[in-house]
Amino acid sequence: MSGRARNGVRQSLEDFIDREFRRSGSIIVGIVIALVAVVNLWQPVQIWFEQQARISELDREVAAARATLAEAQADMLRWTDRAYVEAQARERLMFVYPGDISYLVVNDVDAKPAKSDEVLGTVQTTEIDWVDAFVQSYAFAAKPDQKSR
Repeated sequence: MSGRARNGVRQSLEDFIDREFRRSGSIIVGIVIALVAVVNLWQPVQIWFEQQARISELDREVAAARATLAEAQADMLRWTDRAYVEAQARERLMFVYPGDISYLVVNDVDAKPAKSDEVLGTVQTTEIDWVDAFVQSYAFAAKPDQKSR
């Protein structure tokens, strides 16, 4: 190859390398700008998401408060009805009309709660054959005039 041809190849090779360095340099600059943008925008975006979550929570609280208010207004409207007030006075305060007889039963049975969680250690059997008892009961129900055995 001649010197001029070598010079031309070398020149084109240097031009190619320069173009690639410029291109890769612009790519690196673009990546650096993108990273700086992500770092700078991370906190505001995070704050925005937190605010959106808080707004959703507050919306739920407002909906619950509105439901409570509607319930209270309905209750207040019920108390304007004379029949409701009368029923509440009879039930809660035990009011009666003159001539009415009111009975109040206080603690008439001393019932002890059964222990349902108690487990027996042995299997219990009955002395009566339940099939025979069932047949006798059915026969007696069909003909109550006759005495059972």
